Amino acid sequence: MTQLALGVVGVIVLAAGAYAGLRGPLGGVQITSSARAETAPAPNASMRTVTIPVEGMSCGSCAARIKKTLKAVDGVASAEVSLERRAVLVRYAPGKVAPERIVSEINELGYKATLPKKEEPKAAPAGAATSDSRVKTTTIPVLGMACESCAETVTGLLREMPGVEEARVNLKGKEARVKYVEGKVTPERLAEEISAQGFQAGSPSTEGQK
Repeated sequence: MTQLALGVVGVIVLAAGAYAGLRGPLGGVQITSSARAETAPAPNASMRTVTIPVEGMSCGSCAARIKKTLKAVDGVASAEVSLERRAVLVRYAPGKVAPERIVSEINELGYKATLPKKEEPKAAPAGAATSDSRVKTTTIPVLGMACESCAETVTGLLREMPGVEEARVNLKGKEARVKYVEGKVTPERLAEEISAQGFQAGSPSTEGQK
């Protein structure tokens, strides 16, 4: 009987030790590495940019107020306000916030913001040259960019402009390379928009796109 009793006690002790191991040192249930992986947050969605026209801004205080408000909105990564262009360039996560919400936030401050107008494609007349023959490439020197955020700001600005097919900004090379449709926008206009955003745009050089 004594041996049987000792065997039962040993089984109970082993079971209690296993249970304590599962609960952890503080009494909480331990989470395995696989469980942590399942509960890890999903990566952020790819960022997008939108240029929102804003009327009613008159000074730097207006710009600072709008920028502060937008940066507090969940999903907004950055907001660059241009008084000269009367617009706000916003970099945001589409899965968290929409341009409509951004416009609403600006309007609640007493300004008049609107969604950017989408340019409707026009049918080319018969016998007209193909679009490829009108696509050109220009390289614009850009000074004043200090980080990747600056490069993304210039890239987003250029891509939002009508007539721009593609825009790539090289932070290390300090230049922007843009494919655009001749007749819809000019390299000089692109350079003006970059300068209006607070950077220093040099004289663009243009070449045909084959």
